Amino acid sequence: MASIEQLKSEISRGGGLARPNQFLVQLPSAESRALNILCTRASLPGKQILTHDRRINMQFEKVAYTFGVDDVSLSFLLTNDYSAKVYFDNWRKKIINEETLTVNYKTEYQESVRIHQLKRPIAPSINRGGGSNRLDVNIREDTVYSVELIDAFPTTLQSIEFTNDLDAIAEFTVQMSYTNFRVIEKPQGIASVTLNRPSTSVEKARAQIRSQRQRFEEDF
Repeated sequence: MASIEQLKSEISRGGGLARPNQFLVQLPSAESRALNILCTRASLPGKQILTHDRRINMQFEKVAYTFGVDDVSLSFLLTNDYSAKVYFDNWRKKIINEETLTVNYKTEYQESVRIHQLKRPIAPSINRGGGSNRLDVNIREDTVYSVELIDAFPTTLQSIEFTNDLDAIAEFTVQMSYTNFRVIEKPQGIASVTLNRPSTSVEKARAQIRSQRQRFEEDF
């Protein structure tokens, strides 16, 4: 049985323990960048090797024939402009035109989505640029594992629950389907979030960034 010192040494050698609250989701298009810091829950995708049984004489064995992937769910805090809901509503409209009842080609709505596992220390650098309503937020050298969802698109936009709880915050969850995913072997070591919305002041943006950083560092 390993000693406490051996356990501490192994954890230290690996750069510390991975924390599930240290992550970043990168959605397509410039207008999604503010959503990257409003994402409260995500998951790295899993993959299953599908098999069938093969009989050799009196013995049975499993033989692989393909693989399967599970959908990924993303949850977002809702601001008073409902930016997360509007973003995915617009994406949904690119998939199916509900007025003409026509379905677009998959190449017209599939996108790449990236999910990053981050590590401590979370030390974002904040640079002002492009006017008073823009902030460039860079999280450097903290991306330790990244995956890219290939040909991803939303398939389920879940309902938004209301409640009389005075302290409740509205959240929105979407389920993403995709063809496959790939592990980004050499992460660039930087995940960038840019806030560039006319309705968002610098002070409000900084408050959102502080809130995100506090979530990253929580429980340490």
